[in-house]
Amino acid sequence: MNLKWYVKQFNGLTTTQLHDIYQLRAKTFIKEQDRSYQDPDDTDLDARHVFAYDQGQLVAYARIYEHAGVVSFGRITTDSCYRGTGLGKQLMNHVMAILKVHYSATIEIDAQTHAQKFYEKFGLIAEGQPYIDLGAEVIKMHAPARKLVLA
Repeated sequence: MNLKWYVKQFNGLTTTQLHDIYQLRAKTFIKEQDRSYQDPDDTDLDARHVFAYDQGQLVAYARIYEHAGVVSFGRITTDSCYRGTGLGKQLMNHVMAILKVHYSATIEIDAQTHAQKFYEKFGLIAEGQPYIDLGAEVIKMHAPARKLVLA
């Protein structure tokens, strides 16, 4: 892999990057996971978008955002052709590094339950019981930004 990483605010994205982001998210969360919900959403406007290209193809994406005083991240995905290569871990290490540098608050996410163990490797702790959100089973997870770890 010859990855080129980016971190951009919404207004810094090119139209091609935005198109690629929406394509990858739709492929993962709508088509592959057979879910139906509004994506894109207004959170995109205020989020930091973290993504990587390999030879001109968008292969990894995440967004970091604040809402009502809570810092979160989501839409974590890698292209299906790259899964199992360690790219997801690389993506999360980028996200964790940004959170540790730019935020001091507790990070809270709604993690899909099948990814809970993955997120625990980065210092996030599950709380409560799983529930259904946007058609997926999720569980709340949290950690102080300073306690997040690179895996």
